[in-house]
Formats: sequence, structure tokens, C-alpha cells
Amino acid sequence: MKLFKFKLSILFTVFCLACTHVEELESDVEESKPDERSHNAGKNCSSCHNVNGNEASSEWWTIAGTVYNTNGNVLNNATIELWDGKNRTGQLIKKLTSDLSGNFYTNQIINFKSGLFPVLVYDDSVKTMQSAFNGGSCNSCHNGTILPSLKIN
Repeated sequence: MKLFKFKLSILFTVFCLACTHVEELESDVEESKPDERSHNAGKNCSSCHNVNGNEASSEWWTIAGTVYNTNGNVLNNATIELWDGKNRTGQLIKKLTSDLSGNFYTNQIINFKSGLFPVLVYDDSVKTMQSAFNGGSCNSCHNGTILPSLKIN
């Protein structure tokens, strides 16, 4: 019985610590800003900004990528929207803006549910992704090799 209580107390402690970390992340949201510059445009952000990467901690991006114009130059001040329905239907879950390096990112915990539908907006141009995705590492696919980079005019 003592062993059971000991194991239960360990489990409870781990659970409490895990919840504390979630609350810490939710209270310390870091996101791309249009007037700031980041680094490594076009690279897979989550190769470093992940739980095991060099930038683990508050700079663990849940969503990240790079936006370009149709000439291939990084695009500042583009808007990235994540919807729970196709073609900007349903609920807007998250809205991000690309920085001076064309990068967008957040460490906010996102509930991807059964998938979200990204929308890329710049001035009057709108591009929608027609398939739902369940992860936020945009450059892991949109890298010019697997899929075209994220481009909008």
C-alpha cells in the first residue's frame, strides 16, 4: 500500500509540473512582429525551435514558416490565418504576421483538432490551402522541393 501511495504521489507531482509548464507557455506567448527581424528565412524552423532543439524553451515554435512574393523575395507584413474550415469558414483559430525576414512563428499552444486550414493574405491577394494540416512546421513541406514555397503577390 505504501508503494502504491508513493507511486501515486510521484504521478501527481509530474502532472502538476506539466500543468505548470503549460501555464507558463500560455502566459509567455512569443510571436513574429512585422517590425522585427528573425533569422534563417526558408529553413525548417522546427529543426531547432522544438522541444529537443537548440532553441527549446519559450522559443519552441508551434507554428512557423516563411512567406515570399512571387519574385522569390521574403515578404514582410503578410498575414497567415488558421481556420477550422476551408476557405475562411468556421472559426479563426490564429492569426500571425510575417516579420522583416518573411518569417512567421508563435510558441502559443494551438489545438489543431482534426486539422486547420491555412490562409495567406497580402494586400488584396488571398491564397488558401485546401487540405487540413495537423502540424505547424510549414517550411518542412513548403521548401521548394516537396511543395512550392509559400508565395503570394
